Amino acid sequence: MKVDLSNYDAIIFDFGGVILDIDPERTRNSFIKFATKEQIQEMMHSGLLLEFETGRLQPNELRLKVNQLLGTQINDESFNHAWNAMLVDYKPKRIERIQWLKKNHRLFLLSNTNSIHFDFFAAKLEKEYGVGFNDLFHKTYVSYEMGLIKPDKEIFRQVLAEQKLNPERTLFIEDTRENAEAAQLLGIQTLVIPRNGSFYEYFL
Repeated sequence: MKVDLSNYDAIIFDFGGVILDIDPERTRNSFIKFATKEQIQEMMHSGLLLEFETGRLQPNELRLKVNQLLGTQINDESFNHAWNAMLVDYKPKRIERIQWLKKNHRLFLLSNTNSIHFDFFAAKLEKEYGVGFNDLFHKTYVSYEMGLIKPDKEIFRQVLAEQKLNPERTLFIEDTRENAEAAQLLGIQTLVIPRNGSFYEYFL
């Protein structure tokens, strides 16, 4: 599928797997130093991530609950290092393309994420490229601040309403089909790419 950008006034970007390469297995492997595979699986499916990414848990609460679940005493620095291990690399061309797109389109970020990840990848962007999210996007929307998470349609509805966007003239770029399908129910146009793919290769 090729996308004609002249059909859109606004572009909403997913983050992990679209702008930043991610590898969740790296986080699982990092926690293996502290617990068994079975315990790590239990942690990943415990519901704690959902609570954290919707802002119902603060970082210290998450670390405490994970340590209780695993029967460990992982210190904050080691925990954050393992938690962030899945966040791999920005690709220069992606950043360049976003900067180019901003000249003629309204750009927004809409990410299911949490405060530990956000602080890490925001600092990484600033350090490596000398720009912040406010430089790349007209507004950044993150699940832990909104109390909503994709694929809940309400998260898309909120962005459309706040920014007064016409869904037919809005493109959502995502690597998870379920999230894209939720956006489509509101009339938003979508581009689903492979995880860690190059979104700009789909532009005419």
